[in-house]
Amino acid sequence: MRQYDLAARLRAALDHGDELALAGALNRDVCMVVDSGDEAGGELRDRGRVVRGLRDQQARHPDASWVTVHVNGQAGLALRRPNGEVVGVLSIDGTAAIARLWLCTSPRKLAGWNRRRPEID
Repeated sequence: MRQYDLAARLRAALDHGDELALAGALNRDVCMVVDSGDEAGGELRDRGRVVRGLRDQQARHPDASWVTVHVNGQAGLALRRPNGEVVGVLSIDGTAAIARLWLCTSPRKLAGWNRRRPEID
């Protein structure tokens, strides 16, 4: 499966709050690295924890929505507020299902994202 397809499946599941589709997009042993720029970051392992981590990120920014973007040359997602501010960038890796995610929420590292907005929608 192409990276864009994985990003599209994940975004649709997140947008619709479809827990079953969200779990289905993720490999059973999925790992998500969270780079918050401080001690709050870390690594989440297994589907349930990653689903909760993604939901927690959305809950912290209820006014934001996921958009499909290029992340390091591949399809990924950005969590963007209505004013255009990006509060999270999600890089996706996998083949048939997502095996690894990298979520950056560090304001310092997101500074470049808040100057330009490379959408692929």
